Amino acid sequence: MEELYFLNDGTYELDAGAYFGIIPKALWSKHFNDNNNKIRITTNIPYLRINNVNTTIDAGIGNSFSDQFKKIFRPEKNNDISRSLTEDYHLKSLDNIILSHMHFDHAGSIFSSSLLFKRSQIIMQTKELKAFRHPNNFTRGSYIHKKIYGNIKALEGTAKINGNISAVNTGGHSEGHMVILFNINSKKYMYGGDLFPSAFHIKPYYIPAIDSYPVQTMKMKRKLLKKAINENISIIFNHDTNNLMAKVYGSTDKPELEFHGN
Repeated sequence: MEELYFLNDGTYELDAGAYFGIIPKALWSKHFNDNNNKIRITTNIPYLRINNVNTTIDAGIGNSFSDQFKKIFRPEKNNDISRSLTEDYHLKSLDNIILSHMHFDHAGSIFSSSLLFKRSQIIMQTKELKAFRHPNNFTRGSYIHKKIYGNIKALEGTAKINGNISAVNTGGHSEGHMVILFNINSKKYMYGGDLFPSAFHIKPYYIPAIDSYPVQTMKMKRKLLKKAINENISIIFNHDTNNLMAKVYGSTDKPELEFHGN
């Protein structure tokens, strides 16, 4: 049995300059409402149930916020993946958490001592684990500095996780960022992580200012867009409040989107 659901772990505010980088406000303001130059973004999380193995791709923002975090990011937990998994899907423990990367808005629940998460296998890139453990002045604010629960499985580059799921080590946004490809009921999906945080960011050169290696991001976006177009893959946007996913057509430099549900 193969099932795909979508969870949400709430919203938070991010500085517009961080989210849009060099994209002029005259362009992005047509699509986004800003509050004192802050953009409220969401956390869309795929939940896969394949042969009774339960997996999420990324782990949301979690539930442990310092006063400083609340002041800067103003999180709103109108949705919670922990509550959804236990109450809606009746899980006692989650088998796998695949992390696109370890920034605070993607890895929050791996720092939870809840039985739901602490027995999970946490899958990430070795490079990302190293970046988390040894941040620099540019990256330090993006990571949560707490104990990781669960069992870590570190990948070395692009790898197949199981028969349905594979990971492409992209770099770009962070040292060990990866995009996750998976098949459910003969349909192909791509979880773009922060290479494609929203539908607006679909163009290769629409890159957030917080990317550690923006030229690498642009290179990988072109490569992944070509794959999505040629193989009829739906791209999932993890931070888009209005558009969960879309099929891509056209060309890599001028991609067009057709929005749809799962």
